[in-house]
Amino acid sequence: MLVRDALIEDPLTARPDESLGDFLPRVMASRQATAAVLGDEGQLLGLVGVHDLLRKIVPVYLDLDFKLADVVHPGYLEERAPRLRRVLVKDLMTTKVDSVSLGDNLMRVVGLIVEKQRKTLPVLENGKFVGMVTRRTILDKLAPLIIE
Repeated sequence: MLVRDALIEDPLTARPDESLGDFLPRVMASRQATAAVLGDEGQLLGLVGVHDLLRKIVPVYLDLDFKLADVVHPGYLEERAPRLRRVLVKDLMTTKVDSVSLGDNLMRVVGLIVEKQRKTLPVLENGKFVGMVTRRTILDKLAPLIIE
């Protein structure tokens, strides 16, 4: 089995200058939690996901000691969330990403996902973004082989 067998050909994408207020409704309507951030020429610039958004909400001091979460008042999320409306995708995206190619062995991808705890990997062909492969798309291919 190859990456092309588990490819999402029309994955969720975002522009770097897109606001979270514009991007989030598309995330909510999608089954994907991570989007490829593409430049004007369709080149992969990075990835942005729900985890990145949640990370932006978490106060910096929680990085020091998670037990400090108990001191955050119950209305904190309601106060903080609206401030994210104008945050740009480029301010949240991860630029150091692992990628795979259409012809890669799916076993290599499974190993990469497990080893690096990835949920989604962009697929590049000749340096050009062509789609995504996710844990779910791989499982969709494996499930019939596992279930009798």
